[in-house]
Amino acid sequence: MSSFELVVLDLDGTILDRSLTLDPALVTAVRRAVERGCAVTLATGRMPAATRPYWERLGVRAPVILYNGALVRDPGTGENLCMTGLPPGLPWEIYPIYANAPVHPLFYRDDALYCLELTHPVRTYCQEMGVTAETIADPASFLKAGSFIKCLFMGHPADLATLRAELGPATDAAGRLVLSRTDYLELLPRGVSKGEALRVVADHLAIPLARAIAVGDQENDLEMIRAAGLGIAMPTSPPNVRAGADRVAPSPGAGGLLALLTEICPQYFA
Repeated sequence: MSSFELVVLDLDGTILDRSLTLDPALVTAVRRAVERGCAVTLATGRMPAATRPYWERLGVRAPVILYNGALVRDPGTGENLCMTGLPPGLPWEIYPIYANAPVHPLFYRDDALYCLELTHPVRTYCQEMGVTAETIADPASFLKAGSFIKCLFMGHPADLATLRAELGPATDAAGRLVLSRTDYLELLPRGVSKGEALRVVADHLAIPLARAIAVGDQENDLEMIRAAGLGIAMPTSPPNVRAGADRVAPSPGAGGLLALLTEICPQYFA
């Protein structure tokens, strides 16, 4: 019988496809696993408001990893187990680099979302996430003040590669750049990752990392996949993510992630 006690699931690209719907069979299986004593939670780059509908539908009780690890929150009490922000003023310091680039920036602070302009990609993002974005009237004063938890730059993969190369030297000491999708480049606080957040969750639950399963599909999931006792990549993951995982989930036609979880933890998911 499996010795795993904690299962951490990425959202977008892992248990959510582009239709943003959860597989009803997976929902049933996860809720059953929670009732049977398995700690199941989510690890996502999303903000709380964009994640809550999913943790509620899945019946998640364990602390949730948000903003790619910058925030770990108890979904029941709303208590923050840890929260890390970017150095104050950093979004403004790097403004000259991204302001004229062909990208669409988003800024996250105090569980709220802000943008420079409500462009079509920003509107689409808000619609998909079920959130609203407030337009920044005075970028200089706003971006200089307060501690933002992360920045997101949306754009064509080639443009993001150029932006990443330009932002790297300006942010290396204070932040880290990571792709959460091929068209999403995120600036996170230095030292923040889903892997570090997984350690916080495991410590809080008194579950050894060796008994944790982590599932993801992108570069921002790698630390978590490597930190867990069993790391699972999705079949659509880039080669480096699949190479960093212990297992690769079957394709949907072969039963998908649920088939693998049932194989590994039949006492919870069968």
